[in-house]
Amino acid sequence: MAKKAKVVNPKKEDTLPAKAEPREVGKPVAIQAVGLIDQGTPVESIEGLPADMRQAETLAGFPPSPEWRKPGEALFGDFIGVRTDVGPNHSRLYEIAAYQGEDKDPLTVAVWGSAALDRLFDSAYPPIQTGDKMGIIFLGEKDTKRGLNPVKLFALKVKRANGRVST
Repeated sequence: MAKKAKVVNPKKEDTLPAKAEPREVGKPVAIQAVGLIDQGTPVESIEGLPADMRQAETLAGFPPSPEWRKPGEALFGDFIGVRTDVGPNHSRLYEIAAYQGEDKDPLTVAVWGSAALDRLFDSAYPPIQTGDKMGIIFLGEKDTKRGLNPVKLFALKVKRANGRVST
């Protein structure tokens, strides 16, 4: 004869709350171009350049960086690569050849990593690679439980180069 399972009623303090905290999920955002901060040195301000170097590309510091302010701000382009362990906070710096329009060359933009953005890049499978088309969309901010600066939330869109498939 088979034994019957014993039904155990949990203690009152072990039960889950009847109602969880409300939160908004999937709030729609309108896409718009993100503003850029460029802290580079203009080539015109460098004195004594030879004539043939005045029109040369200036590589000084980091490329311009997005200034995420309003939900829906976005940056689209081709993934160039990532630098790790950058600056005093040992951050990641994602470089993207950002689209500027039909008849314009892409602009190299540096996007500083954060816990939320790094997590999105880390969870992409297969990993995002040079040449993949991508977009970073700012969704807004959320207060932290520890009362620190609010966390910036993002969505990451990826279209794989060379027909690779995402899973």
